[in-house]
Amino acid sequence: MTLTEPGTESPLIWLLLALIGLLALILPGLLQNRLQREKRQFRAFFEQAMVGMARSTIDRRWIEVNPALCRILGYSQDFLTQCDWITLTHPEDREHNLQLLNAALAGERDEILLEKRFLRPDGSIVFVNLAARAVRLNNGQVDYFTVVIEDITQRQLAERQFANQVNRSLALIELPQQAETLNEEEFMLQALERAESLTASQIALLHVVNDGGNQILLKACSRKTPESYRSNPAGPWNDVASTASPLLINAFADEELPTLHRLVSVPVIENQHVRMIFSVANRREDYDHYDVETVQLLANETWRIVRRQRADRDLRLAMQVVNASPVVCFRWAASNGWPVVFVSENVSQWGYTPQQLQSNQPAFASIVHPDDLTRVGDEVMRHTAAGASGYEQEYRLITADNRVIWVVDRTKVTRDAHGLPVFYDGVLTDITERKEQQLLIADNLARQQQLNKRLEEANNQLLQSEKMASIGQLAAGIAHELNNPIGFVHSNLGTLSGYVDDLMTILDAYADAAARQGENCPNLKAIEQLREERDFDFLRDDIFKLLAESKDGLGRVRKIVQDLKTFARVGEQEWQEADLHQGLDSTLNIVWNELKYKCQVVKEYSELPPVFCLISQLNQVFMNLLVNAGHAIEQKGTITIRTRRVDADKVCIEIADTGKGIPPENLRRIFEPFFTTKPVGQGTGLGLSVSYNIVQRHQGQLTVDSEPGRGTTFRITLPIHPDTSAAQEKTS
Repeated sequence: MTLTEPGTESPLIWLLLALIGLLALILPGLLQNRLQREKRQFRAFFEQAMVGMARSTIDRRWIEVNPALCRILGYSQDFLTQCDWITLTHPEDREHNLQLLNAALAGERDEILLEKRFLRPDGSIVFVNLAARAVRLNNGQVDYFTVVIEDITQRQLAERQFANQVNRSLALIELPQQAETLNEEEFMLQALERAESLTASQIALLHVVNDGGNQILLKACSRKTPESYRSNPAGPWNDVASTASPLLINAFADEELPTLHRLVSVPVIENQHVRMIFSVANRREDYDHYDVETVQLLANETWRIVRRQRADRDLRLAMQVVNASPVVCFRWAASNGWPVVFVSENVSQWGYTPQQLQSNQPAFASIVHPDDLTRVGDEVMRHTAAGASGYEQEYRLITADNRVIWVVDRTKVTRDAHGLPVFYDGVLTDITERKEQQLLIADNLARQQQLNKRLEEANNQLLQSEKMASIGQLAAGIAHELNNPIGFVHSNLGTLSGYVDDLMTILDAYADAAARQGENCPNLKAIEQLREERDFDFLRDDIFKLLAESKDGLGRVRKIVQDLKTFARVGEQEWQEADLHQGLDSTLNIVWNELKYKCQVVKEYSELPPVFCLISQLNQVFMNLLVNAGHAIEQKGTITIRTRRVDADKVCIEIADTGKGIPPENLRRIFEPFFTTKPVGQGTGLGLSVSYNIVQRHQGQLTVDSEPGRGTTFRITLPIHPDTSAAQEKTS
């Protein structure tokens, strides 16, 4: 690079100088814009932050607060920027907060991290995590504090509730243990003070209600309860007793009880009557429904234990009477094997001693009759699971000398606070003599019922046989009477058809002759006019159609008559091989009038061998099932008849419909005699019963599958070659 003389500088130098001057003018503006943008971004972050943010002066006043802090504390921005924040702090936290603030002002620390409580306008408490940092001047003095506040109320409440639940569970576990060493008055006081402690209360009272429910007496009070409440019966206990409902008051004002501020009072109800009232009062903070639940649980458990202790005391007194009676009392523990924890001395009448049974030698389960043991155990489990307070059973016991006796066991279930069984208290009475009489009567009754059933079945079979015989005779008579006129009408129609054919031939000949004569035939026009007037061409064609239709109709009548004879099978009441398809078809023709207007019948026949049977009786089964299928279809539907060979020895016939189906509660009764779901006068209830008996007589099975709204399928399974001797015996 070469130096130039003054005035001859390079243009590049002048350009650099110009750029430097331009940057000197622009750069301050750019820096100012960036600073403004960063301020706006910080302000947006400050306003939209989810945690509370503020600046606080050294005299405990907030210079500015963001909306999140207002939402957390429940105050407006104007209020928060005008008040001393220490006044919003929970009284128990104020001294500690001031100590930390003074330490920061003295230069001992720059950061303050703590959990604290603020008071909201409605008096509720909000728990927060507070982080504050001191911003100092150059001389080291604090200028202001930056504060970040996070709401942790839900977490604190959850932790507190968990701790309360643990303490409450421990109290409920300890109460039964304490009851073993304390008398009733000491135990009630212990339970009352435990409720007072769990709810952080200053007063605890226990009132009892007499049997009539018209008198409330103070039974116990905690040692912290003021003397004025020990002698003053006034209070809200009457409301609790009359409504039988818990009472929760957080703004209590009563001139008669001026020191009562907050209250939880709960009733203990037994047999729909209030028996005891538990009350705690004067906690520094408001009570909530969890406190009501805690007091209610302790009160219920206390009363349960007191009642159990009283029952045990009464039981000891009653045992003196029981041991002198024939009634044996037991207490079983609710655990595996039903261990006996108590048995009255008079169990010796069965050859055992209380010591033997309590030491499980023998176990009680081993003296229950083996045939009854499973049933007894299942019944106990069922009653226990259903929450029953007691139940009654009858079963057999085996005495020490191997005698079998019947006992009635009346048992009361004792449960813990969670509803789980603890003990089974049973009273066993020997009912052997009565049971033997009952069994004898029941046996006689069963035999009588069996005889009545057999008589009823025989009567139904006789009735049905007579009915079918009458139908058969009537059908045979009708068929015989109809066959004669059908025969000669059919013959006459054949002859008439020949006559008409001959007449037509003659007429054609006359027409041909007239046509050949032409105009020489004087009556030709009159004949042609007459042919047109009578529509001779139409008559000529239609008369043969009418004759054909008449002959077809007679054929159908003859088929119906033949089907009627096949259905009835008069004179064929002996066992013989028969074609089931022919029986189905003939039966279908007989009942077709019942089905044709609303049913489409689909036949799905497969090849079947002849079946050895009483075909007339099976036709009756087919008729009953087809008619029932038609009745099940209310508007339009399909009846499907299926046949198939099941195996080498059996065939199956299915009759399925798409009707309304059979309700599940009726399925198990449809084969009972006289059971029907049809309106009065429209069914006897014998059709399916008779059909079932007929199929049974053929050593077959009649089953049904049905789904309401989808339809029903009846399935007949028949042996191809039934045992003839057994079949003949059933028929007779």
